[in-house]
Parts: sequence; C-alpha cells; structure tokens
Amino acid sequence: MRQSPDRGASELISVPSTVTHARSLMPRRLTIVQGHPDPHGKRLCYALADAYAEGAAAAGHEITRIEVAQLDFPILRTQEEFERGDLPEMLVGARDGIVSAQHLVAIFPLWHGTMPALLKAFLEQVMRRRHDGHVGVDLQVVLPGPWSARA
Repeated sequence: MRQSPDRGASELISVPSTVTHARSLMPRRLTIVQGHPDPHGKRLCYALADAYAEGAAAAGHEITRIEVAQLDFPILRTQEEFERGDLPEMLVGARDGIVSAQHLVAIFPLWHGTMPALLKAFLEQVMRRRHDGHVGVDLQVVLPGPWSARA
C-alpha cells in the first residue's frame, strides 16, 4: 500500500514486484473506488480519481468507476445482516466491478486517521460473505494490510 502524502489522500495500488515491459503495455480492467462521501465533487479525491482515470484510459485500459457518495445503500447494523443478508441490488454492479478488476484503486480522505464511515459501510456490504457461503470479494486477494490473513 502506498499512501499519498498530499492532503491526507490515500491510494491503494496493487503493484507487482516485477513488471515486464510487455505486460505493462497490455490493457487491463481497472476499477477506481472514489470514496469521498461528499457527492458534490469539488474535492481533491475527485480530481485524483479523474486524473487517474484519464491516464489509464489514455493507456488503453478499461475503466470502471465507483462513486460511493452517489450510491444510496443501507448500512449493516447487526451480525445477522452481515452474515445472512442479501447484497442490496444497487451494489451488485459495484461488487462485480471490484471482483472483475485486475487493478483496484481506492481513493479517499483520511478522517480521524481512517477512511470515512460511508466508505467503510460500502466495503462491509460488498466484501462480506454472501448468504450462499461464497465470498463477495476475497479481501486476502484484493487488499493488502489489516484485512489480509497474510499481513
């Protein structure tokens, strides 16, 4: 994980330790999760996400963008909801975009030393086990750090 030192923005970037020149030229499926909770868009995080998307598109990559502030979804309040509840329909596309990504970027401000509550609520929804026992998103594969059993 690499943190951007400017204005508290964080960016999770998956970077293989050895990248060949040929592989870096191959188009990839990128998903950008823009996690600033202000839906009006006049924030540094929106500008970072725009610049990242423009650069990736110019390099020929397929971009999926998830604007968390534009999604209206319920937060999980009980263990029962977390373990057995269905993923809200409005989050299925977001989950699928994360699962299908070959490269995932999450951009968000640091509030009180962590991500905003809305982004955490979003991640709790899309990355929990489905009621059929399958994992929505395998955190050990997608995100390094405290979510990974390998950390």
